[in-house]
Amino acid sequence: MSDTPRSRNHARRAPATPAMLQALLVELDARPPGRVHFELVSRWAAKHVWRVDVEGRPWAYIRYLLGSAEQYPERWHRLWMSTLLHEARVGPRVLGLTPASTALEGRAAIVEAALQPIPREALEARMVEAVALFARLHSHEPLRQTLLENLSESDRQRIRPLAQLFAEARERWFEAVTARWLEAGLVEQVGVLSAIVGELVDTLEALGGQNNDTGLIVPTHGDPNHGNFMVNRQGALRLIDFEELALNHPVADLGVFLTWYADKDQHRALLQHYPLLDADEMLERMRVWVPLRYLTIAAHWAARLIRAQDGEAWAFAVGSVDEWLRGAAELVYQSTVPPHVDAQLAEVRRSLLACAPATR
Repeated sequence: MSDTPRSRNHARRAPATPAMLQALLVELDARPPGRVHFELVSRWAAKHVWRVDVEGRPWAYIRYLLGSAEQYPERWHRLWMSTLLHEARVGPRVLGLTPASTALEGRAAIVEAALQPIPREALEARMVEAVALFARLHSHEPLRQTLLENLSESDRQRIRPLAQLFAEARERWFEAVTARWLEAGLVEQVGVLSAIVGELVDTLEALGGQNNDTGLIVPTHGDPNHGNFMVNRQGALRLIDFEELALNHPVADLGVFLTWYADKDQHRALLQHYPLLDADEMLERMRVWVPLRYLTIAAHWAARLIRAQDGEAWAFAVGSVDEWLRGAAELVYQSTVPPHVDAQLAEVRRSLLACAPATR
């Protein structure tokens, strides 16, 4: 299903006015407890996001599409699923939802209660609660059925998360990144990094074992970084930013989350609080899944490097590629980076920094 409107002539690309947003709140019977101020916080190809402040503090967020639900059916479906996420006690409270707002000249819109950020240290002190939050998301059957309804029968048969992740890592590195770096004249550097990635991928494939089967398939968030965790007015943990919401194996959330925010010797104990899967199976899948994710993240920064317009952005991208590849190697070999990989990465980093835009 396309994300573009069925009729481009009806896409309303100009941002809504504060008067229109105020009328939307009235239309949806969303009642702020004081004087409001609207702040446009992001503009995307097919949606805008506004923060609604009351007496100087965030009260809600308004997300609207640039047309009606009929014009943007897939994106509307994503908005509508916010009601299920709230029902599962995973996402923010939905204050109002409309497929075609009169106040917004026919645009589909949702109003959600604002949540408060949580410091990383506070999140790490609430790991058991975070694992329970993922369990609620993963076990919510109405959400799972809704995601399944969007797939054809052939698509359902092709759900193989680990195979897809292996394919993504190969495609990003050996096709997309390689082509862009060769075009940019980074021939030697991409050759070295491709050899390192190939060695890591081959090692992970040899470790695959029972990871090759599909296993449990559940609704997953897909981006469990600290910035996507919030607390509601009652202090309960919640998640935001469900752009990557999809059917996947639970390791897609828990594997990266535990690796980033909990010491390795805590993983097994924390997984005892996850009722959907045996801890041993999750740990075995993490052994392969997490370093593969690191490789795809490194590929993301490798692509960003080519688009860097100044020395600072270039250096940050170089450092990020190096950091994620080193992290992947440490996880694959379950120790420090092997000497030969360490030496190759260090040389590539040095040569890339010498090629920064300001000095080329």
